[in-house]
Amino acid sequence: MNPDAGRDGELLVNLRLENGKELPFVVDTGSPGTLFDKTLASKLGWRLPIGNVSVPVGGEAQKSGVYLEPKLYLGATRLKTGHLCATYDFKKRSNDDGHPQMGILAMDCLKHYCIQLDFQAGKMRFLDSKHLDVTQLGKPYPLKFWLYTSLYTDHSGLAGGKRARSLVDTGWNLDGSVEKGAIPAETNDWIHMPQRVWDGQTYTDLEVGTEGNILGLRFLARHLVTFDFPRRTMYLKPTTDGRPLLNVDAKGALDFLIHLKETGRSPGWSKGKRGRFFSGRIRTRILTVFPPGKTAMTVSIIIRSYAHPRKPLGNCKKRGGQTGMERW
Repeated sequence: MNPDAGRDGELLVNLRLENGKELPFVVDTGSPGTLFDKTLASKLGWRLPIGNVSVPVGGEAQKSGVYLEPKLYLGATRLKTGHLCATYDFKKRSNDDGHPQMGILAMDCLKHYCIQLDFQAGKMRFLDSKHLDVTQLGKPYPLKFWLYTSLYTDHSGLAGGKRARSLVDTGWNLDGSVEKGAIPAETNDWIHMPQRVWDGQTYTDLEVGTEGNILGLRFLARHLVTFDFPRRTMYLKPTTDGRPLLNVDAKGALDFLIHLKETGRSPGWSKGKRGRFFSGRIRTRILTVFPPGKTAMTVSIIIRSYAHPRKPLGNCKKRGGQTGMERW
């Protein structure tokens, strides 16, 4: 497992085609069919004479032919896959994510396996579904999926709501999404929830969209996750005290900001000054931090965002001459 998986990064696994080098694929339970980068089209199987189909990824659709799916390997082990596949241009997603992406490993393959995601240890394990000690795996949640469909569990979303069904999506690398109107008086497309109780467990610093109930990777990463797909069950065992996992870069940035605050040297722009953000997509992360032996403080920092949907920001003007890093 890549070090930043569940820490604002995608969950990646290295796979290879027959007699080929290893390639990074996103592990995506929210995607029904495995996809390959368009540069790999010549290495795929026979292309069906049915024209092009629309392939949506992260809210952006592209046209692709339909191919017989090639042999796909994890190390020396050949994976069970579906019969058909398509291509997608992953160049832009790779640039946004900061990692190369050459495909998506989707439910047409994953459904054959029992997979455990241990974010604390940084391990993705393939287990024997018939010999699981379920007493050590946490709470079970029944799963539902069909041929070329996404993965669902019959449970309400992170903010409740009218529908008692949630998409389980490891390809959505924020905490997830909630129903519009589930949080009264909230009209934004993206919402920060300082604290929420979900199925009896308290979680803090949740970031969600408003596109329906989704349990995303950042939320799942707070647990030891076991997907027993053959028996259609997901097990969640909390491994944190409800807080999100932080990657090394984010932790370093927070330590730096805490130091600036404590020494009275918060960064900022003079009023009216303009600046340009880096190319890519950004969002504001609000976090409550607990410096050892000190009073808790809330900070708001601007970081890159890799989840869908998101809008790129170009030129911006800070209001009141303050940057997001000054809001303590």
